[in-house]
Amino acid sequence: MRYVFAIAALLCAAQAWAGDVTVSDAWTRATAPGQQGAALQFSIVSKKEAQLVAISSPVADAAEMHSMTHENGVMKMHAVESLTLPADKVVDLKAGGYHVMLLNLKKPLKAGEKMPFTVTVQFAGKRKEMVKASAEVKAPMENHSQHEH
Repeated sequence: MRYVFAIAALLCAAQAWAGDVTVSDAWTRATAPGQQGAALQFSIVSKKEAQLVAISSPVADAAEMHSMTHENGVMKMHAVESLTLPADKVVDLKAGGYHVMLLNLKKPLKAGEKMPFTVTVQFAGKRKEMVKASAEVKAPMENHSQHEH
């Protein structure tokens, strides 16, 4: 039971919200020197139907939302201008679906650091809300591809 409470406490500590929008479980992987991009993953919930219209971070020149589609046996990535956020539904931005790419990183991301970012959500009537959040920078995944032949 203590395990459940510990997880709940971690989730609460890792959330950022402003008004109608909550961002949680944000993370990215550490990068190698010279690596120009990184994937940012997180969950977002809006109390009202809205559109996720922008993401920015001071660590990158740009951040783009992408979708992954499977076409003729090939996974393809496409940039999208916005993403619908249904009212009170969790939308996960993660590998294999909608996700965020940080482009032209200004410096390597190091494991253990927190990476700040801001999401902009637009509601009916053109009202916008900006939510500042931070992503945990996790250790890079080990490369097993060299050993899998």
